[in-house]
Amino acid sequence: MTNTRKFLFVDLDETLLTSDKRIDGRDLEAINEMLDKGHCFAFVTGRPYPDAISVAERYRIVRDGFYIASYNGAQINNPVTGDLLYASPVSKDDVRLIFDLAKEQGVHCQTYNRNYVIATEGKDIVDIYLKGKVMEPLMVDTIDDVITSLTGPTMKVVCMEIDDRPKLQRFRDHITPLLPPHLNTFFSSDRILEISAADSSKGTGLRRLCEICNIPVADSIGAGDEENDLPLLEAAGLGVAMANARDNVKTAADAVTEHDNNHGGIAEIIYKYILD
Repeated sequence: MTNTRKFLFVDLDETLLTSDKRIDGRDLEAINEMLDKGHCFAFVTGRPYPDAISVAERYRIVRDGFYIASYNGAQINNPVTGDLLYASPVSKDDVRLIFDLAKEQGVHCQTYNRNYVIATEGKDIVDIYLKGKVMEPLMVDTIDDVITSLTGPTMKVVCMEIDDRPKLQRFRDHITPLLPPHLNTFFSSDRILEISAADSSKGTGLRRLCEICNIPVADSIGAGDEENDLPLLEAAGLGVAMANARDNVKTAADAVTEHDNNHGGIAEIIYKYILD
């Protein structure tokens, strides 16, 4: 085995998590083995921190060497110490602007505060989004109420349509020239368009954590499957696309796994590139 400390950064949904939102036993065993040997491991996910930490706690991954970059890298935590290492929130004025634009175009919009997902309508869509997650819905009457409900930093806004990516794409095309340059838009799935601070991405999360842990970026590995994972794969010393990844993600990656998220794809990465 190499003596070089490595840092593995993994997306959650459709990368580490199986299609039924579990961590495969092969993957969990490999993760614990790499942590036992002094390597570092991080979730780098679009999910809010409360959902990400709930996954880690359920599978007892919260241990030395483990970190979470949530909200697509806009927030970084050390879950072992409870320390907030980095945050790049979206302002209340920007939240209001995005909600106003979504309302004009008839697109579902929601944001996050502490343990709540906040929206003015579309409770059915919020419920679909929250399936299998620990956060709670907070339905309010007006956009003013949304802003009033934001009692802490807001890391992102999500626009969501069920089974209508073309509508979301048209909405993205419409709002891009209307948003300030300090905001960025990207798809995290066919049904989810995310808006967050432009200075944060999964790639910047990787670089910040490598610096914090004193591990060269060249010794980092990023694994993902979706458009919002592209910055992660591009920033990593080695970018690996899952076998089930989108074609453009596979094209951008340095390598593609033989096994998908349902069949130990992360374990394959660990044993091939870290515990070789």
